[in-house]
Formats: sequence, structure tokens, C-alpha cells
Amino acid sequence: MDTARLYGVAEIIVPLFVFVAFAMHRFRTGMEASWREEAEKYRSKAERQSVELAELHKEVKALRRENAELRDQIAELLSR
Repeated sequence: MDTARLYGVAEIIVPLFVFVAFAMHRFRTGMEASWREEAEKYRSKAERQSVELAELHKEVKALRRENAELRDQIAELLSR
């Protein structure tokens, strides 16, 4: 291969390589941003569900207390 032919091939390959490298970099950056956004959504959803779960736990405890009081009242009424 002579120098002119090698230069001609390099003239085509180098810009193509640069374009592919740039495209891959943009794709990777976009994917990272997308995954980061999904992780933030998941984290906020998990935190919100954690708060809801704590509230439900308190409510269940209160209902169990009330249920025990009502059972005691029923037992007292039935024993009369």
C-alpha cells in the first residue's frame, strides 16, 4: 500500500471512529442519567412507602388496643 492510499483510508476511518466514539459516549451518558433517574424514583417511592408502613403499623396497634378493650367489655357484659 502506498502512502496516498493509506492517507485516503485514514481520511475515512478516523472521522468514522471519532463519530462512533462520540455516539457511544452520548449513549453511555444518556443511559447513566436514565438509570440515575430511575434510582431516584425508586428511592423516593421506597421512602414514601416506609412512611406509609409506619403509619399503618401505628393504626394497627391502636385497633388492636381498641379490640382488646371491646373484648373485655363484652366479656364483662356476658358475665353479668
